[in-house]
Amino acid sequence: MTDAMNRRRFLKILGVTGGGAAALSGCGIGPEPTQRLLPYLVAPDDQIPGVATWYATTCRECAAGCGLRARVREGRAVKLEGNPDSPVNRGRLCARGQAGLQGLYNPDRITGPRLRGANGQLAETTWDKAIQLLAQKVADAKGKGIVFVTGHETGAFGDLVDEWMRAVGGRRIAFESFALEALREGNRLAFGTAAVPHYDFAAAKYIVSFGADFMETWLSPVEFQNAFTRAHAFAAGADSSMAKYVYVGPRLSLTGLSADEWIAAAPGTEGLLALAMAQVIVSRRLARSPADATRLGPSLAAHAPDKVAAQIGVDAKTIERLAREFAASGGGLAVAGGVAAQAANGAEIVAAVNLLNYVAGAVGRTVQFGPDLAQDAAGSYRQLAALRGDMAGGKVAVLLVHGANPAHADAAFAQALGKVLFKVSFSSDPDETARAADLVLPDLHPLEQWNDARPRAGVYALQQPVMAPVFPGTMRAGDAILRAAGRTGTFKDYLQTAWRDVHRRHGGGKSFEEFWTAALAHGGVYTEIATRSVRLGPGAIAAMGEAALPFAEGDATAVVFPHPALHDGRGANKPWLQELPDPVSKITWHGWAEVHPETAGKWGVVNGDVVLLKSEAGEVRAPVWITPTVRPRVVAVPTGQGHVAYGRYAAGRSFNAFDLLPGEPNRAGGRTFVVAVKVTKTAEHVFLATTEGNAREHGHGIVNVLPLAQAQRLRPGKHVFEAEETPAYARGAEEGWAEAQREMAALGGYAGTHPRWAMAIDLSRCTGCSACVTACYAENNLATVGEELVRRHREMSWIRIERYFTGGKDGESLHAVTTPMLCQQCGNAPCEPVCPVFAAYHTPDGLNGQIYNRCIGTRYCSNNCPYKVRYFNWFNYAEPGGEFEAWPEPLQLLLNPDVTVREKGVMEKCTFCVQRIRGKQNEARLADRRLDDAELQFLPACAQGCPSEAIVFGDLNDPRSRVRQLSDNPRGYHVLAGLNTRPAIAYLAKVTAPSGGAA
Repeated sequence: MTDAMNRRRFLKILGVTGGGAAALSGCGIGPEPTQRLLPYLVAPDDQIPGVATWYATTCRECAAGCGLRARVREGRAVKLEGNPDSPVNRGRLCARGQAGLQGLYNPDRITGPRLRGANGQLAETTWDKAIQLLAQKVADAKGKGIVFVTGHETGAFGDLVDEWMRAVGGRRIAFESFALEALREGNRLAFGTAAVPHYDFAAAKYIVSFGADFMETWLSPVEFQNAFTRAHAFAAGADSSMAKYVYVGPRLSLTGLSADEWIAAAPGTEGLLALAMAQVIVSRRLARSPADATRLGPSLAAHAPDKVAAQIGVDAKTIERLAREFAASGGGLAVAGGVAAQAANGAEIVAAVNLLNYVAGAVGRTVQFGPDLAQDAAGSYRQLAALRGDMAGGKVAVLLVHGANPAHADAAFAQALGKVLFKVSFSSDPDETARAADLVLPDLHPLEQWNDARPRAGVYALQQPVMAPVFPGTMRAGDAILRAAGRTGTFKDYLQTAWRDVHRRHGGGKSFEEFWTAALAHGGVYTEIATRSVRLGPGAIAAMGEAALPFAEGDATAVVFPHPALHDGRGANKPWLQELPDPVSKITWHGWAEVHPETAGKWGVVNGDVVLLKSEAGEVRAPVWITPTVRPRVVAVPTGQGHVAYGRYAAGRSFNAFDLLPGEPNRAGGRTFVVAVKVTKTAEHVFLATTEGNAREHGHGIVNVLPLAQAQRLRPGKHVFEAEETPAYARGAEEGWAEAQREMAALGGYAGTHPRWAMAIDLSRCTGCSACVTACYAENNLATVGEELVRRHREMSWIRIERYFTGGKDGESLHAVTTPMLCQQCGNAPCEPVCPVFAAYHTPDGLNGQIYNRCIGTRYCSNNCPYKVRYFNWFNYAEPGGEFEAWPEPLQLLLNPDVTVREKGVMEKCTFCVQRIRGKQNEARLADRRLDDAELQFLPACAQGCPSEAIVFGDLNDPRSRVRQLSDNPRGYHVLAGLNTRPAIAYLAKVTAPSGGAA
């Protein structure tokens, strides 16, 4: 047979005629024996092998209530995307939402009920015995102290727990590490209501954030980021204005990176700045304030800019300018939260910002009461502190915990657990609270169970199981509670009963079955809520007196902030989130302490030096990262790490920043996250696990920035950033190679005009949130490599977010620009001519393809790539039990079956999610139609998930396509264009409003 035809022709015939596996095995060519394929004997109605099924549900990674669509293949969820029907996230999804799959398939999940035995160890038991014991313990403790601690629950599950606790004489409290108590109390002080309003970022003309990290962890990050970019992104046209954005705070966070101006106010003084701006507006009558705002005048006089400037650390002229700009915009929006609201006087700071909104006429316009967010269900730290006291005093006989891990966030709570007679955890993960429990009843993952959420007024979000439980030994907590309470039916029955009330109000004449089916298809029911007016409350003036508080003496002020991906630690056992570089520091897998260069010089420390931070509450040891993004004498440390349990990716990693925080609640009932610390340099030094390159771009044209005034003068037809001229000899050689590649590719192409797939990335929209990075991991089976290999710069991410600083020297304002960097799909690709085995090649539609089973790992292509976006597999990350195993059982179930898992020695890279492109092309071909530009714009995983819609995909050969129009934009440019690589990705320069004037 080998004499009659060559091997390539033989394999080609087998591929066309079928039966290849059997023939290869029979000829001795195949390396493995034939395996029998067992088809469905009776195929499920909703599943076709090889075709994805999509289920609408609700994300539970935070309390925002974003809508999800889960892509299910052959009974397993393989990708999570935003639900476009949801008014919360409009089809977008953050990195934490994308990583929900790793919670579903986590190898450290508890697989069945556990009971602590006489030897003190948790051992397996049956569900019947476990529920019987739970019911008995609760009955015996009736009237003796029964407390159920839950997370932020706004739906039917919280109602069920409340009913049960009332029946047994117990009580429920909610615990969230960052419960925004100061926000609710500040609203009460200013307006007499603790409701949290809807903030309309999209309608704002001038945005000031007083520490509120609304793109990361504050309230509804995906919703706010999407709305913010609609207001702040530059769009050429008749109205080419943009909202100016000012960030106020001692640390420049991810949310602050997008700011046109950063005001580095001293910690705890943000409220003074808001009051000073309000004083300017009222005294000079710069805005049409409500009539009752005039009574604020005498009290505001004490906060005139010249009287508080020194305390804030900002000169009076800057304060006056900010006030004038804010009032003149006619659509100002000021928000307070995050670091500012976590100071001891956080409620007063929030109240001061509320007063600024009120006197500027923003309340009722960009600050809308009525469609309120359901933050009242978040509980308060005061409740947890009271419970902790009851536990320590022996007043709690039975403690039940679901959806919270207070033992990690509060060391005193962990100690008090020992005084509780019987402790029950419903956690599906082996976290610190579950480890201390006497009985563990592992709940199903949110993707495996029924539930609902009401994240804000008018939004009724449904949560449905998208697949069968990964571990059959687990049980939904609602069913376990119903059985322990002696009630019949399932939690789904209980949920449907609760939704009959929603049906009565919003059924629209449909039967309940029709209404329920439609709600499941859309992910919930979404209604409009009218706004209501508010007036100044009786405590508004009194709150001004505490707008700033002095801190205790120390070497520095420590600001403890929630990690953008790990949050309070709940994401720490997900390797996608651990390996996701922090947007500001670019550090992965461990914590750090941010220190200003001036402060670092005084302390005599360099990057990686370990310092001991000691507050009145406790101490931590943290490696230093020196950065201009913090104010001098401020040290910023993230939460999220420091677990002593919780699983292989979290336990024993770095330090727990919660140890620095006091255990007593502040006046707002919350926890104080801004504390004075003593700093001691130790003899330890660690190499930071960071993906950061150079912090400065050095004029290489990687990122380009335009002032607003210059951008408004641009006219179509000429790009403002012209490429450098390429030498004729280089241009001729590259064009010859590209033409030859196109001719070769066309031999195997399909009929018709070939598209030229391309992207346009608007840097005015990109915030650096990194949702695209995690989406790429999920879609393309990228391996996580761990902390040690990240230190050796062997991360496998196909798309990275580069962050560059501008300014910040000689009194200049510090600015940051973020840009996604991925394979540029070059027309004259330098990687292709140097591959000795033609693994790198050019497709007819303009992609730089990569044939994995041809690649022999010379890495010539990587050496020749000026963008450094090709990645080499140093290890076989899919090898079970290997040193760097990326997908231990059952984590491999999240792998996308449409994408090959690469092996050791193979080079890999982005191909614009070619599997998704081919899928859409096949759909169009079968329907005998052309691909529509609207279905292409957000097709690749990075573009689909981007909350700010910064990435647009399409056919560059179609003059009507959006990607072509953006690529032809005068702001458009190509990175390193002088090399004549002819990239398919056009970047649009970032546009900034002036720091010293209104937009």
